[in-house]
Amino acid sequence: MVDIGSGSGRFLMWLAKRNSSSMNYLGLEIRPKLVTRAEYWINELGLKNAHFISTNAMVSFQRLVCTYPGPLMLVSILCPDPHFKKKHHKRRVLQKPLVDSIVNNLAYGGQVFIQSDVLDVALDMRNYFDAVPDKLVHIDSVDPSLPCDGDGWVLNNPMGIRTEREIHAEYEGCKIYRRVYKKVQHQLCGS
Repeated sequence: MVDIGSGSGRFLMWLAKRNSSSMNYLGLEIRPKLVTRAEYWINELGLKNAHFISTNAMVSFQRLVCTYPGPLMLVSILCPDPHFKKKHHKRRVLQKPLVDSIVNNLAYGGQVFIQSDVLDVALDMRNYFDAVPDKLVHIDSVDPSLPCDGDGWVLNNPMGIRTEREIHAEYEGCKIYRRVYKKVQHQLCGS
């Protein structure tokens, strides 16, 4: 699993702790100070299946995931920096090249989990992934037991672990917009 924009890494650490023998976790975070803190915590917790790298995912995602010997089963992008001003939208982490890299490297049956408490950002992310319907489908089309609202937003966090931002937003009374996609077409790494 790769978490893009992992922040201080608590969400990823909880997942790694819960699934210590079944999955590896990689957090990509552009701020080195947060990566240093996350690495310290995983060492303190003795987690061997979680790692963090200070990097710009837009630049390095493709290279990093293609060098990993196992399948990429899950990518999450949770509450990324919204960059509200239109002239700064180009700074948003999710852009078409990153989406293409995620989709092309995701294993068959793998999933993408996106989440934001800012509707404009959530819609932007959703539009990028909805633009590849031949390779990804919204999870409710393959798992109707996952409750969604009328607009297709997943009502509850399907990971079972809430992020720090999610907890804060819910405390503040903000809606969380979630979407989960499943890969339905097989493609080799980097092709």
